[in-house]
Amino acid sequence: RAKQWYQRRVRGTQTETELVDTGCGTSDATAEAMISALTGGPLNETYFESLAEQRREALELLIGENEELEKQIEALELSLTEANHRAEEAEHLVSEMKLKLSEARTEPQQDLDISTEEKEEIKQLLHSK
Repeated sequence: RAKQWYQRRVRGTQTETELVDTGCGTSDATAEAMISALTGGPLNETYFESLAEQRREALELLIGENEELEKQIEALELSLTEANHRAEEAEHLVSEMKLKLSEARTEPQQDLDISTEEKEEIKQLLHSK
């Protein structure tokens, strides 16, 4: 289809305006074929409405996915916070146990009523650390 536009020419002191037809270098059939290839069919009144509906549906799907991801992130953050808290508690317990162990090593040995096998097992456990 030809494009139409206004061209101004200056002649002396007067300006003339005329409507000029210019071709785009493409025949109507070629232009329609290009539109059909780009839009998946002939361009009609419902094309843009259909396109907008497809985009709306895709947007709704993405919004739903984003909401689900936000919930997953919140759950993971809560889980991480709980795991960090448990790790801190475990570190505290380990330091307390180390302190008690060092105190037990410095105190004089008391003769406990335990078997020789149990004594050997305790020695192995203490030396393995």
